[in-house]
Amino acid sequence: MEIDKTRIEDAIINQVAAEFVNEENLSTRIRDEVNKRIDRLFKDKAEAQIGEAINEAIRSGFDREYCRVNSWGEREGSPTTIRKELEKAIGDYWNTKVDRNGKPDTGYGDNKLTRAEWVMAQMVAADFKDTMKQHVVNITAHLKDGLRDELHKTVNQLLSGTFHVKSFGDQKLKDGYNPHPAAN
Repeated sequence: MEIDKTRIEDAIINQVAAEFVNEENLSTRIRDEVNKRIDRLFKDKAEAQIGEAINEAIRSGFDREYCRVNSWGEREGSPTTIRKELEKAIGDYWNTKVDRNGKPDTGYGDNKLTRAEWVMAQMVAADFKDTMKQHVVNITAHLKDGLRDELHKTVNQLLSGTFHVKSFGDQKLKDGYNPHPAAN
């Protein structure tokens, strides 16, 4: 008996193809993949458009006029917008008179600052304090170095005046060697 390898391969391929195409599983897989792609496209496109619509609604909402009403639903005052009310609230906040602790102050007196002036003064004072602190540290370091040098010179003069012997350290000092250089 002779085996035809090509016929066997063709038969296997035809059988697999027929089963693969005829199965309901294939149509389910195709449908699921198409739905996934549609969902992905919808998510990308729809979310972008929804975001734009929300942003536009918020922007237009700030400029849409409305009128305040009292507890009975009756109009009070003239029409206004959220933007105008925010600007007024911000202006009122910065123009409020404050005490030396930055708290609103309704007391009398001419030396009251606005909150904006008080905040600026606090910022300037903090910057001035930090700058002065650094200057004090620098001056102290120079003073310390100067005192150390003077103390060293004074002790050397006292020792040289008291002991009239040329020591090994005296010889090094004469040659320019300083065993105690100024340190911070």
